[in-house]
Amino acid sequence: MTLDDHLPALLARARALLRLPGGPPADLAAAEIRPAARAVLELHEGLVGDRALARPATYAGRHLGAYLLWWWPQTYVKTRATLSMVSLPRRPRILDVGSGPAPAAIAAIDLLGGEATCFDASEPALAEARALGIERTTRELPLEVFDLTLAANVLSELPDPLALVRGLQGTVAIVEPALRETGRALLSLRDALLRAGWSALAPCFTQAPCPALASARDWCTAEVRWNPPRLFRQLAQATGLRADEVLSFAPLVVGRAAPPLERDLWRVVGVAPAEKGKQRVWICGAEGRFPLVRLDRDRRPHNAAFDQLRRGDGVRVQGTERRGDGLRIPPDGRIERA
Repeated sequence: MTLDDHLPALLARARALLRLPGGPPADLAAAEIRPAARAVLELHEGLVGDRALARPATYAGRHLGAYLLWWWPQTYVKTRATLSMVSLPRRPRILDVGSGPAPAAIAAIDLLGGEATCFDASEPALAEARALGIERTTRELPLEVFDLTLAANVLSELPDPLALVRGLQGTVAIVEPALRETGRALLSLRDALLRAGWSALAPCFTQAPCPALASARDWCTAEVRWNPPRLFRQLAQATGLRADEVLSFAPLVVGRAAPPLERDLWRVVGVAPAEKGKQRVWICGAEGRFPLVRLDRDRRPHNAAFDQLRRGDGVRVQGTERRGDGLRIPPDGRIERA
C-alpha cells in the first residue's frame, strides 16, 4: 500500500475530530479548507515555533485532527525514506514507540510487511491508530521481543531520550524534526549510544564520533522529494507552509551489530548553492566530513551523478584528490549513487 491508499480514512477521521462539514473522499471541500488550515497553523506554531505543544497531551481533539491532515502524511513519507536507507528483514515484528496515530508503524508495514504494536501515552491517539488499521495498541511499554522499533518525532518531547532508546530492542529507527536543536540533540544521542555499545547503521557510514558536532553551526539532515496528495497541497496554499515538494528530517538508525566498513561509501549531508565554475556538496563517511567538489569543466558521464545529489543520498566516490577546497573530483574520478 501507499500513502494514497490511506487518504480516505485519514480525511474521514480528521473531519470527525475537526467537525468539518464533509466533502470528497480524498480532498477538502472549499468550506473545509479555512477551518482545517487554522487548526494546522495553530499546531504548527506549537510544535515548530515555541514548541509549547510538543507534549503527549497535545494529541487529542482538534490538534489530533490537524495532525492527521498535515503531519501524518509527512511522517509516513519520512519513515519510509529512513527505513529505505538500510537493509531490513521482511515481515518484522514492529514496535512503534510514541506512535501517536501510527503513521510510522503503517509506513513500516506498507514497506516491509509484518505486524506492529503501537505504544503511546495518549489514548485518543491510539484510538485513531486503531481506526486506521492497527490492531495492537498499548499505553504500557511491551516487554516482548521486537525486530524493529520506531520512534518518530518523539525523542525531542522526552526529558531523557537516551534512557528510553537504550532499553529498546532490535534495529531502532528514529526520525526527528530537521531543526538545529533537535538535529544536534539526535547526533549527541547517536554518540552516546555508540559509547554504550550500539552501532550506527544509517545515515552514518562511520562508527566514529559525529564530526558535525565539532562545529555549533552543523547538524545532519536528509530530505525526500514527494508528490503530496491534493488535500496537502490545499493546506499548503492556505497556510503558506512550504512542505509540499521537499520534506526535510533528521534520521538515525542504530543496532547492536556493526556494519561492514566501506571507505568509498559516503552520505551527502549538505548541498551548497552553485558557484561559478564548480559545484560542491558536503559528504560524511569513515574518514570524516568533507566538502566534495567538481569543477564544471571536469563533468564526465562517470561523474554526472554529482548533478543529482541531495541531502541524505548515499554515494560511492572513487579517485578524489585532496585540494584546498576539499575532496576534488578529477576528470577520471567516479561517482555512483548507492
